[in-house]
Amino acid sequence: MTTPYLSTKTEVLTSQQPVEPSQARAAQIPLQNFNLPTFPAEAFSAGLESLILTSDIKLDEYTSLLTQPFSIPDLPSTITSLTLELFSLGYPPSFLSELGRRLRGLKALTLYSQLFAGTTRDSHEDAVAFIKEQKSLREVHFLDVFAPHDVFSSLLSALGQEIKFLEISYTFRHSDAGFLRSVPGKEILRGLKAGLRGFTACVTSPEVTEDEEDREGTEQGMRPISGEGEGEVLVGRLKEVGEGLVIVDVTMFEVSVPEVQSILESCKGVRVLSLSVGLENGWGEVLNVIGKEGKGVGIEELEIVGVPRIELVERLKGSGGLVIEEGELDALGERCKGLKSLKVSVLRTGLEWWARDGEQWVKKT
Repeated sequence: MTTPYLSTKTEVLTSQQPVEPSQARAAQIPLQNFNLPTFPAEAFSAGLESLILTSDIKLDEYTSLLTQPFSIPDLPSTITSLTLELFSLGYPPSFLSELGRRLRGLKALTLYSQLFAGTTRDSHEDAVAFIKEQKSLREVHFLDVFAPHDVFSSLLSALGQEIKFLEISYTFRHSDAGFLRSVPGKEILRGLKAGLRGFTACVTSPEVTEDEEDREGTEQGMRPISGEGEGEVLVGRLKEVGEGLVIVDVTMFEVSVPEVQSILESCKGVRVLSLSVGLENGWGEVLNVIGKEGKGVGIEELEIVGVPRIELVERLKGSGGLVIEEGELDALGERCKGLKSLKVSVLRTGLEWWARDGEQWVKKT
């Protein structure tokens, strides 16, 4: 699945008309091997800011290319944003380090749908070294990036204190019964560091397609990580580093209502909050604690992904689903004066979205 973040970047590129090299601010280059093309002289004077490298490598050639020489020419020093996408088997040893030496001023890094650290010790070390040497990074996005849990932990540990926004997102795979075990939940929580302003750790629902043979495109929804102690670890980390966070999306992990209260207490400055919450009765369980005793009153955008417990699932069968009870939304808005948007869904299905227009709440979906 293409995440909303990457969709936005892609739409900007595809919607633009071709421009002269001297006027280009972004470049997207498909690669059939690991030899980057030489950039025209105009690219060095145009102020090129964004570079997207997309793998177009044939699968039956990929493995052999990982052991062959590669070439990376000089790159414009004005590039501050790098996206690497679809490199399913990673990169040749030292490729990332060399790429990093050519791009010293990166502020934003997006990695999409790949084994970023490859499959060998050399590729693991190269990926960690690449991250560690990027001293100007402010935001990093890991989108459907897989690695052994200990390697993923090393990648996150390599991020410096200059990072302000960190996003780690996975698309749920209904066809893989062990999918959530491949997501390094506890390691991801180690990415919660002091100094962050925004932290996202989420599991999204697959995009719906018309291909009936594509199970991922016909089944909606997701499940968060639960029952392995991650909720407690999350709460503990936020007690330590949550005070400076403005954006918090931790829907990757199921939390309880009491844990929601603890998160609100730790993240006093949060403006955008997204949580997956275990429910026994309905939305009121969680909505009625937000804004109580001054906790969470500054929230402007709120998303709750409901995780119904067994008893609630049984009650909901044939009932048409969960609904926000009369008065709950107005009461929430009264406590949280700046709240502009509320989204609720059950495991990211049946989205109900409300937006505040003046003093009135308007249902969007």
